[in-house]
Amino acid sequence: MSTEEIEIVEREIDEAFAESELIKLGYSQAVWTLLSVVEDHHFKIRVYNPIEENQQDIYIDGLLNALTYPLQVCHKNFPDHKAKINRTLIDSDYETANKWIDKAEDYTHFCSIFPLFHNGEIELKISGKNIIPTDWTEYDLSYEVYDRFIKKRHSEAEEPSDPNSVAMSVRSQTSVKKGSFKLNFSPRLVKELKDHLHKTHQLRFSLPDSWEFQYFSIQEFKEVFTTIQSMSYGWFIARQFACAEGIPALGFKDALWTPAKTELIARLRRYTGIAQEKIEKIVEYLTFGEAGVRNPDIAIQPIIDLRNGELAISTFVLLNVNCERNLCVLLNQIKEERKIYSGLVKDKEDKLRDEIIDKIKSAGYEIRHGELDDTDVDLAIIDRELKKCIAIELKWFIEPAEIREVIQRSKEVKKGVEQAKKITELWRKSDKRLINDILAVDESFDFLAVVAPVTSIGNPSSQDINIPVIKTWHLIDEILNIGDLGKVMEWLKNRDYLPKKDVDFKIEQVGIKSGDWSSIWYGITHA
Repeated sequence: MSTEEIEIVEREIDEAFAESELIKLGYSQAVWTLLSVVEDHHFKIRVYNPIEENQQDIYIDGLLNALTYPLQVCHKNFPDHKAKINRTLIDSDYETANKWIDKAEDYTHFCSIFPLFHNGEIELKISGKNIIPTDWTEYDLSYEVYDRFIKKRHSEAEEPSDPNSVAMSVRSQTSVKKGSFKLNFSPRLVKELKDHLHKTHQLRFSLPDSWEFQYFSIQEFKEVFTTIQSMSYGWFIARQFACAEGIPALGFKDALWTPAKTELIARLRRYTGIAQEKIEKIVEYLTFGEAGVRNPDIAIQPIIDLRNGELAISTFVLLNVNCERNLCVLLNQIKEERKIYSGLVKDKEDKLRDEIIDKIKSAGYEIRHGELDDTDVDLAIIDRELKKCIAIELKWFIEPAEIREVIQRSKEVKKGVEQAKKITELWRKSDKRLINDILAVDESFDFLAVVAPVTSIGNPSSQDINIPVIKTWHLIDEILNIGDLGKVMEWLKNRDYLPKKDVDFKIEQVGIKSGDWSSIWYGITHA
């Protein structure tokens, strides 16, 4: 089918998704209702009726992805005007918001299918009103599953925070009155919340504090964002205390934290000590659709301007986004920041190598690196006693969040694979510069070149049978845990690091629909 015909189908699907009864409520009310309903779902699966942690992760990821699309419709299609919000739980509005979010979950799949088609990854056929993609069961989905299931960072970063240590302080500042709850953000409470989350926040950040952007430094951004995040965390705990006191509808009325914009900026100025003009710019960058971003994403810009003087801050969103990763995505969407950011990436790769060296050296391995004629050995880990050598092509790029980013990052992984193949070929040819000067080994060593991106190993089209691709810290953890470079090399060659179908994960058919159009796509679950 021609590209032009497919594009007509795309437009019809877009138009069908944009239709919702919620639109009739007006911008402020529609956005508040959407965010409050999603907040309610999050509260129920985390607190009121918890589901298993691995299922929580999948549910939260899907809900966060789906939420962006209705918000985009509201942002683009509504005129600016002030409106007072009715914060009462209205069953019909709640159900309407639910239906739109359900539609968004199907629409998310369509937003994967069409970019894959335009990139030549899949083919599409049309039969009546049914879109038939290439049979996805023919593809090796273990790489996609790996990126979803395997964390990008070493295990110490994954320790959950225990709210009990701050619970009593939050409770003392929580008031419940006339069916509403409120949390008094005293300077003492905010400091306690920030201190409580400090370790988690620090482990989630890896960009150097010295990085300076157009209007603020990374350190200033982190300070402002983590302060907002800590306050949001406090609001989430306060809701639990309000529920314990029997507040109606599980506190739905105040589930969404909606401070006045002027109040939030004043509080951030007070709690961080950062200049007001910098705080205003950071808040602008974090606000959905601001800073010239054409297709905003709630994970990238997690604050919503309700256009009535208030900002909507969802604890669901704030507690489940990667601030640093999202800042990198955002900076690449802002023309005046993009060039600055690009110039800092090489610095980050150098610091990544230094961090790995600090980890590996403590285990007794030798580390080497150096330049070749048309490529570099970013890092080589050598065990001279066992005569083993792993050469690592490091890749540091922004973690992909949607299919277009996955496609782009996969191309970057492919470049890394080509570099690793060059190094492998030089080893095969007994290149003196590589073997004698850089590695200082001999041909009796076992050698393996691998690609180690920090965030994503790319899709199947970026892989090569002779070059394993594995996340940086997954590889480093395994080297340290196994303690035998030879066994690690076999583990890599056999691709034992990849999840196994029907052992670690299952693939399910998912029927999707938007307007008159329907299709079959796939979903991934734990086995």
